[in-house]
Amino acid sequence: MSGLQLISHGEMNIHNKQKDCWIAIEGKVYDITSFLPEHPGGDEVVLECAGTDATLAFKDIGHSASAEALLAKYLIGELDGVAQEENKKKGKKPGPTDTPPAPSPVVQVFAPVAIMVLVGYLVYKLM
Repeated sequence: MSGLQLISHGEMNIHNKQKDCWIAIEGKVYDITSFLPEHPGGDEVVLECAGTDATLAFKDIGHSASAEALLAKYLIGELDGVAQEENKKKGKKPGPTDTPPAPSPVVQVFAPVAIMVLVGYLVYKLM
């Protein structure tokens, strides 16, 4: 056990306001109320995820390493259920290696073109 407070989803959900804003990222719960005025993207962006698991939104934006390090200052607990799942993974933390890499741009262009050529050929042969 990490010694952090275990926070239920119900508890998380009530902290969804500008004056009381918690978010969860990768199973960790952060009280970022005091950070909202400083957020470079504005508080509206963060408030959309307030009181919820904001992992996907946080990762999708592509925050810098310094932004991720800044979170430690606001850490208040672990999200119940998520923390237990992480413990089941024997301490493995989710990260970039947990998701498959995106296909290369060549594959992203070649695959649709190849499919269109194949469909065109089949249409030609069937007519």
